Amino acid sequence: MKARYSIFSLARNARTYHEGWTEAWRSPMPKPDYDVVIVGGGGHGLATAYYLAKEHGINNVAVIEKGWLGGGNTGRNTTVVRSNYLWDESARLYEHSLKLWEGLSQDLNFNVMFSQRGLLSLGHNQHEMREIHRRVNANRLNGIDSEILSTKQVK
Repeated sequence: MKARYSIFSLARNARTYHEGWTEAWRSPMPKPDYDVVIVGGGGHGLATAYYLAKEHGINNVAVIEKGWLGGGNTGRNTTVVRSNYLWDESARLYEHSLKLWEGLSQDLNFNVMFSQRGLLSLGHNQHEMREIHRRVNANRLNGIDSEILSTKQVK
């Protein structure tokens, strides 16, 4: 039976130092062939496998990872999921990706630990402030929430 994640299962497993959880994924023996082989089980590789199955019905997929699933940038504290990029093409791609992240924990019934926060870029001189204004304006043209704050607003 598939494990269900809830506040109750979290509390129940806390009593045994979280040693009673069932495995969250399978580790089957390799098959002789696959429709798709994805090298790398970080965020990009896992997302590719998930959306191939969800959106295109491609289920004969192997994800090969030398470390642990979800490792790499996705599994470290330095990860930033954002869409405030300068170029139109990448801004739309990243904004779409951000929207997918927003519902991923619910879709998977698994806490992917996605927590939206703001991103604050500080400009220390006139040149940096021009670049920040350029980026904010480019984001706004692409429908991405972005704003300039005064020193008072930041404080």
